[in-house]
Order: sequence, then C-alpha cells, then structure tokens
Amino acid sequence: MGQQTRIVIIDDDQDACDLLKIQLEGTGRMDVTYNTNGEEALATIARELPDIAILDINMPGTHGVKIGSMLAADSATAAIPILYLSGMVTPDEAENMAKGENTPSLISKGSPIEELIGAIDNLTAP
Repeated sequence: MGQQTRIVIIDDDQDACDLLKIQLEGTGRMDVTYNTNGEEALATIARELPDIAILDINMPGTHGVKIGSMLAADSATAAIPILYLSGMVTPDEAENMAKGENTPSLISKGSPIEELIGAIDNLTAP
C-alpha cells in the first residue's frame, strides 16, 4: 500500500467527525485526525502538518474561514490545501460556488462521500 493521505478535520460536530473518519479511513488510503475545538485547530494542524485540512465553516468561536486565513498567513502551514465543509449550503449550491475563479474549495455536508473523496484527491494530487 502506498503512502496514506494525512487529513485533519476541524468541525465542532463530534458525530460528523467520527463518521467522516470512518468513511475516509475506510478507503484504506487516508489517515484522519480531528479536533472539535476551533480555538485549538491551529495547534492541531501545526502539530500534524497534514496533506489537507478540512474545515467546517460555521463553528462557535473561531469559524473555519478565519482558521483558513490564519493557516494561509503562517509560512509553516500556508502550503496545506484547505477544503471547506458547510451544512448551510446544498450540494448544488456548493457546486455552483466552486465554478468561480479563485473560489475556495467547498463541499456541502449533504454531498455524497464520493464527492468529498474526489475533492480530497484533487487537492492533494502531486
């Protein structure tokens, strides 16, 4: 087996994190760590230095977009691709938003897991 894609998920929903971890690790190609506290997100990502960070947009305290901006501003984490998750957009809305130039990668939490896996693969491809 080749090297696994290392993923850090930041989402305040423990159940969503558990489910994503099971589904993504079930591919046999991904190793998932997660944190449910937005304030601790930067430390988790800096410690893990994942191949990709998946950030929930709407969280109490420090929300995902702010975390993404802080990651981009730090030279140690700036190169880590970011994929945003949102339960506030439908899969169709996320797809339409992603068609714009310079639009961050966004997946609806309602999207099929295959779509999330495809987005991870696209963002982490060499």
